[in-house]
Amino acid sequence: MTLLFTSVAASSVVISQKEALERAFPGATLERKMLYLEKSQIESIQKLARSRLPSPIVTMILARESGKLVGRAYIDTHTVRTMPETVLTAVRPDGRAKGAFVLQFAEPMDYLPREKWLTTFDGKPLDNELWPGRGVRRVTGATLTVQALTDSVRRSLAIDQVIHQEIP
Repeated sequence: MTLLFTSVAASSVVISQKEALERAFPGATLERKMLYLEKSQIESIQKLARSRLPSPIVTMILARESGKLVGRAYIDTHTVRTMPETVLTAVRPDGRAKGAFVLQFAEPMDYLPREKWLTTFDGKPLDNELWPGRGVRRVTGATLTVQALTDSVRRSLAIDQVIHQEIP
């Protein structure tokens, strides 16, 4: 008799999109937009981020209070090792990161850095310090996840930098 064991990696919701947006922009009015990036925008974003975009279609959320733009958020779904992860990066009006939230993580949960570690990105600009081992702390046992999260934040900040002047 042969026993066959299979393991199905279940995708885990870490935090809902609604909760992440409420944390990032409490009380703000939110407006979702789909961005269909042009080839020149993609090239600029990838050069700034030093990372390939997973898709030319980007979900952006504008946050307003009393009609004034108080920030933006971008949703980025990418592969960590072999499974998907979805990250929401909130961006301040000045283009610095306001926060990073893991919405969905399909890799083993042991590889996901603790929520406190995600505060590493708060207030960070898109610069040469926004890399693991420089301005981003490494996490033992989660090297690929830390790199994927950092790449995701870098892409979101690069998208924001390229397109923010087009936002009314």
